[in-house]
Amino acid sequence: MIEILIGVVVVVALVAVLVLVVRARSSASETTPGRVDPLADGPGLYDPHRIGVGDVVTYAGVDHVVRGTLVLTEGGAQWREHLLDGSTGRRWLSVEDDEGELEMTLWMRREGTGLTPDGDVVLDDRVHRRIERGRASFTAEGTTGTGASGTVDYADYATADETGLLAFERWAPTQSWEVSTGRSISRGELVVLHSQQPE
Repeated sequence: MIEILIGVVVVVALVAVLVLVVRARSSASETTPGRVDPLADGPGLYDPHRIGVGDVVTYAGVDHVVRGTLVLTEGGAQWREHLLDGSTGRRWLSVEDDEGELEMTLWMRREGTGLTPDGDVVLDDRVHRRIERGRASFTAEGTTGTGASGTVDYADYATADETGLLAFERWAPTQSWEVSTGRSISRGELVVLHSQQPE
């Protein structure tokens, strides 16, 4: 009889200890928030419209830091241009929705061309025709080489097969045109690590 009583006491004591341990673990996990893995959803999943200053953008195996962002608006249209700085130099990445389709283009500045957006333009033995021209207002964040806000005149050109893209930008009427050549890219060609997680 005493042995049964001792066995019951031991079992009750073990159950009590087990309950205390489970409660302690659950309360500790409730009070300490876990860290969030920024790549938990997969490195290829990112929001192109959330790219901003401080993000890391990897293209062709090279990491670039977003140094600055321009938000441009014209009429009802809005698009963004991001200054990427990496070991292979600086590039601009434009991101916009055109009639519901995501368009992303990487641009490289071309110095000393002497070109202006008047009629057809020949660069690298290829004829480029104007597809769009206008004036947009902008606001800037981070390092962009522009003022905090203002307007920019632009003209976009493309070859007949649309594999060659050419852009002109002029940040003041008294300045000369800046010329860049571009390449359309798909979302999957970039890996983006956002510096800030969505709230």
